[in-house]
Amino acid sequence: MMKAFAFLSVLLLSLASSAQVKLPRIIRDSMILQRDAKLNIWGWASPGEKVTVRFNSKSYKATTGKDGKWTVQMQPLKAGGPFTMNIEGSNRITLNEILVGDVWLCAGQSNMVHQMELHHVLYGEDIAQANNPQIRHFWVPNVTSLQGPQEDLPGGSWKWANQKDVREFSAVAYFFAKKLYDKYGVPVGLINASWGGSPIEAWTSEEGFKEFPTFLQTIAKNRDTTNNARGDFQNPGKMFLPVDNGIMQKWHDPSYTPKGWRTIAVPGYWEDQGIRDLDGVVWYRREIDVPASMTNVPAKVFLGRIVDADALYI
Repeated sequence: MMKAFAFLSVLLLSLASSAQVKLPRIIRDSMILQRDAKLNIWGWASPGEKVTVRFNSKSYKATTGKDGKWTVQMQPLKAGGPFTMNIEGSNRITLNEILVGDVWLCAGQSNMVHQMELHHVLYGEDIAQANNPQIRHFWVPNVTSLQGPQEDLPGGSWKWANQKDVREFSAVAYFFAKKLYDKYGVPVGLINASWGGSPIEAWTSEEGFKEFPTFLQTIAKNRDTTNNARGDFQNPGKMFLPVDNGIMQKWHDPSYTPKGWRTIAVPGYWEDQGIRDLDGVVWYRREIDVPASMTNVPAKVFLGRIVDADALYI
């Protein structure tokens, strides 16, 4: 047992010391690289480690700096693929199914965020017909950092336009890419970094606020995460939200009798019908009669656009 344990310890140490080269999340299998432009491939490894990148019959070499970073710049390539990329240091990484084409950064608010899944009724036929591995989408996770830009993403992968994965694509970005591909026949990569409801200030660098001292004061204050009174900025879903009376009092229960509820026209905005300056939750209730001919018959409820989220009880 002691010999086996000693052998296992040596093996684990050996594996730990050899697995040095690391890549950012966006450099992955199935990625699309920009055609007709010099391309940077980068990552991390042990300081002073020699790294070789082999791609399309060419080799590129780099030596990791004291900060553990390395970068190689590849020569421009014509559209095509799929290709394989091998990256070697003390370990070896192989990336498969790489294409070269046109890569677009998709950024903005909810109009860019809206995924195909959210419009599956309107675009049901487009989803069913999606089958193009030349169109690929990388979703940048919505996370924040009060300390400044980060070197890497916590997750993300390249996915191609098939019936299952296209549901995660930005609808605007997908139809944009489809139109380009149908016209030019060149692979299209979509990097979706959009975030619904985000203010323009959130997209501006600290340097961009040099003439706006008020914003610089806010940035300096928010660097201290103890000032974050609303919740965990790294996990937006854990925000401390106000208590919803509808949930507490079970307004969704069939036995609940509404009292003092007002009538509202639908479709329409509650701001136009007496509920002013409310950024919160509103409950709607309606009684309908279902004819006997519809019992035990599959049906769908489609409520259209609701901002920012909704729950339906029947």
